[in-house]
Amino acid sequence: MKYGTMSYLSVEGNVLMIEKFKRKDDPNSGFFTLPGGKLEDSEKLNSSGRLESAVRETEDETGLILIKPRLRGVILFDNSKRVFKNWKNPEDFLVHLFAAVDYRGQLKKKSDEGIPCWINKSLIPTLPKNEGDSKIYEWLEDPRHFMGVINHKGRALDEENTFVDYFNLTY
Repeated sequence: MKYGTMSYLSVEGNVLMIEKFKRKDDPNSGFFTLPGGKLEDSEKLNSSGRLESAVRETEDETGLILIKPRLRGVILFDNSKRVFKNWKNPEDFLVHLFAAVDYRGQLKKKSDEGIPCWINKSLIPTLPKNEGDSKIYEWLEDPRHFMGVINHKGRALDEENTFVDYFNLTY
Protein backbone atom coordinates (compact mmCIF):
# COMPACT_ATOMS: atom_id res chain seq x y z
CA MET A 1 0.00 0.00 0.00
CA LYS A 2 1.10 3.54 -0.71
CA TYR A 3 0.27 6.57 1.41
CA GLY A 4 -0.45 10.10 0.29
CA THR A 5 -2.09 13.43 0.94
CA MET A 6 -4.43 15.69 -1.00
CA SER A 7 -5.38 19.31 -0.36
CA TYR A 8 -8.74 20.94 -0.88
CA LEU A 9 -8.30 24.72 -0.94
CA SER A 10 -11.69 26.37 -1.42
CA VAL A 11 -11.85 30.17 -1.66
CA GLU A 12 -14.92 32.21 -2.66
CA GLY A 13 -16.59 29.35 -4.53
CA ASN A 14 -13.41 28.26 -6.34
CA VAL A 15 -11.26 25.19 -5.75
CA LEU A 16 -7.52 24.93 -6.39
CA MET A 17 -6.87 22.10 -8.85
CA ILE A 18 -4.13 20.77 -11.10
CA GLU A 19 -4.71 19.99 -14.78
CA LYS A 20 -2.30 17.07 -14.94
CA PHE A 21 0.10 16.68 -17.84
CA LYS A 22 -0.38 13.58 -19.97
CA ARG A 23 2.27 10.99 -19.18
CA LYS A 24 2.80 7.27 -18.87
CA ASP A 25 2.34 5.41 -15.61
CA ASP A 26 0.17 8.13 -14.03
CA PRO A 27 -3.43 7.22 -13.15
CA ASN A 28 -4.36 10.93 -13.26
CA SER A 29 -2.75 11.65 -16.64
CA GLY A 30 -4.72 14.37 -18.45
CA PHE A 31 -7.24 14.76 -15.59
CA PHE A 32 -8.06 17.54 -13.16
CA THR A 33 -7.10 16.63 -9.59
CA LEU A 34 -6.50 18.18 -6.22
CA PRO A 35 -2.87 18.94 -5.35
CA GLY A 36 -1.19 16.12 -3.50
CA GLY A 37 1.38 13.42 -3.50
CA LYS A 38 3.02 10.48 -1.82
CA LEU A 39 4.16 10.55 1.77
CA GLU A 40 7.85 10.18 2.55
CA ASP A 41 8.60 7.21 4.82
CA SER A 42 9.28 9.56 7.76
CA GLU A 43 5.85 11.21 7.32
CA LYS A 44 3.68 8.08 7.39
CA LEU A 45 3.52 7.45 11.11
CA ASN A 46 2.79 10.87 12.55
CA SER A 47 0.03 13.42 12.03
CA SER A 48 2.44 16.34 11.70
CA GLY A 49 4.19 14.49 8.85
CA ARG A 50 0.94 14.08 6.95
CA LEU A 51 0.13 17.76 7.45
CA GLU A 52 3.62 18.79 6.33
CA SER A 53 3.22 16.64 3.23
CA ALA A 54 -0.09 18.30 2.30
CA VAL A 55 1.41 21.78 2.68
CA ARG A 56 4.64 20.84 0.82
CA GLU A 57 2.90 19.10 -2.08
CA THR A 58 0.45 21.98 -2.54
CA GLU A 59 3.26 24.54 -2.59
CA ASP A 60 5.40 22.41 -4.96
CA GLU A 61 2.54 21.90 -7.41
CA THR A 62 0.84 25.31 -7.24
CA GLY A 63 3.10 27.87 -5.54
CA LEU A 64 0.47 28.46 -2.83
CA ILE A 65 1.00 27.84 0.87
CA LEU A 66 -2.02 26.58 2.81
CA ILE A 67 -2.88 28.51 5.97
CA LYS A 68 -4.31 26.43 8.83
CA PRO A 69 -5.21 23.30 6.87
CA ARG A 70 -7.29 20.76 8.78
CA LEU A 71 -7.79 17.08 8.25
CA ARG A 72 -11.19 16.55 6.58
CA GLY A 73 -11.05 12.93 5.60
CA VAL A 74 -9.21 9.71 4.98
CA ILE A 75 -9.79 7.81 1.76
CA LEU A 76 -8.75 4.29 0.83
CA PHE A 77 -8.44 3.85 -2.92
CA ASP A 78 -8.86 0.06 -3.06
CA ASN A 79 -7.32 -0.76 -6.42
CA SER A 80 -7.34 -4.56 -6.05
CA LYS A 81 -9.98 -5.01 -8.80
CA ARG A 82 -9.19 -1.85 -10.74
CA VAL A 83 -7.81 -1.77 -14.26
CA PHE A 84 -5.94 1.28 -15.54
CA LYS A 85 -5.06 1.87 -19.16
CA ASN A 86 -1.80 3.63 -18.26
CA TRP A 87 -0.74 2.43 -14.81
CA LYS A 88 0.88 -0.97 -14.58
CA ASN A 89 1.18 -1.24 -10.79
CA PRO A 90 -2.16 -0.28 -9.25
CA GLU A 91 -1.35 -0.43 -5.56
CA ASP A 92 -3.88 0.62 -2.97
CA PHE A 93 -3.53 4.20 -1.71
CA LEU A 94 -4.45 5.53 1.72
CA VAL A 95 -4.87 9.29 1.34
CA HIS A 96 -5.31 11.93 4.04
CA LEU A 97 -7.30 14.87 2.70
CA PHE A 98 -6.68 18.29 4.25
CA ALA A 99 -8.85 21.36 3.67
CA ALA A 100 -8.15 25.07 3.97
CA VAL A 101 -9.92 28.32 3.14
CA ASP A 102 -6.89 30.63 3.16
CA TYR A 103 -3.45 30.74 1.59
CA ARG A 104 -0.50 32.95 0.77
CA GLY A 105 1.76 33.08 -2.27
CA GLN A 106 1.36 33.37 -6.02
CA LEU A 107 -0.11 30.74 -8.31
CA LYS A 108 2.53 29.17 -10.57
CA LYS A 109 1.98 29.04 -14.31
CA LYS A 110 2.94 25.34 -14.27
CA SER A 111 4.75 22.72 -12.20
CA ASP A 112 6.26 19.31 -12.89
CA GLU A 113 2.77 17.82 -12.38
CA GLY A 114 0.69 20.12 -14.55
CA ILE A 115 -1.04 23.48 -14.66
CA PRO A 116 -2.47 24.82 -11.39
CA CYS A 117 -5.79 26.61 -11.74
CA TRP A 118 -8.82 27.88 -9.86
CA ILE A 119 -12.02 26.07 -10.84
CA ASN A 120 -15.50 27.21 -9.88
CA LYS A 121 -17.12 24.49 -7.74
CA SER A 122 -20.09 24.33 -10.10
CA LEU A 123 -17.82 23.27 -12.98
CA ILE A 124 -16.08 20.38 -11.19
CA PRO A 125 -18.69 17.77 -12.26
CA THR A 126 -17.97 18.58 -15.93
CA LEU A 127 -14.18 18.24 -15.75
CA PRO A 128 -12.25 15.20 -16.97
CA LYS A 129 -11.28 13.25 -13.83
CA ASN A 130 -11.08 9.77 -12.42
CA GLU A 131 -14.56 8.43 -11.71
CA GLY A 132 -13.84 7.94 -8.01
CA ASP A 133 -12.82 11.57 -7.61
CA SER A 134 -16.47 12.57 -8.08
CA LYS A 135 -17.19 10.81 -4.79
CA ILE A 136 -14.52 12.88 -3.02
CA TYR A 137 -16.15 16.14 -4.12
CA GLU A 138 -19.54 14.80 -3.09
CA TRP A 139 -18.19 13.80 0.34
CA LEU A 140 -16.57 17.22 0.80
CA GLU A 141 -19.96 18.91 0.42
CA ASP A 142 -20.93 17.49 3.81
CA PRO A 143 -19.37 19.65 6.57
CA ARG A 144 -18.49 16.62 8.72
CA HIS A 145 -15.24 14.70 8.63
CA PHE A 146 -15.26 11.44 6.74
CA MET A 147 -13.62 8.11 6.08
CA GLY A 148 -14.32 6.62 2.69
CA VAL A 149 -13.42 3.72 0.45
CA ILE A 150 -13.38 4.00 -3.33
CA ASN A 151 -13.63 0.67 -5.19
CA HIS A 152 -13.67 -0.20 -8.86
CA LYS A 153 -14.61 -3.20 -10.98
CA GLY A 154 -12.26 -3.03 -13.93
CA ARG A 155 -12.32 0.57 -15.13
CA ALA A 156 -15.76 1.44 -13.72
CA LEU A 157 -16.54 2.75 -10.26
CA ASP A 158 -18.04 0.03 -8.06
CA GLU A 159 -20.91 2.02 -6.53
CA GLU A 160 -22.06 -0.91 -4.40
CA ASN A 161 -18.71 -1.20 -2.61
CA THR A 162 -17.76 2.48 -2.53
CA PHE A 163 -18.88 4.05 0.73
CA VAL A 164 -18.31 6.81 3.24
CA ASP A 165 -18.80 7.23 6.99
CA TYR A 166 -19.21 10.73 8.42
CA PHE A 167 -18.39 11.87 11.92
CA ASN A 168 -17.96 15.08 13.88
CA LEU A 169 -14.62 16.19 15.26
CA THR A 170 -13.99 19.16 17.47
CA TYR A 171 -10.69 20.96 17.46
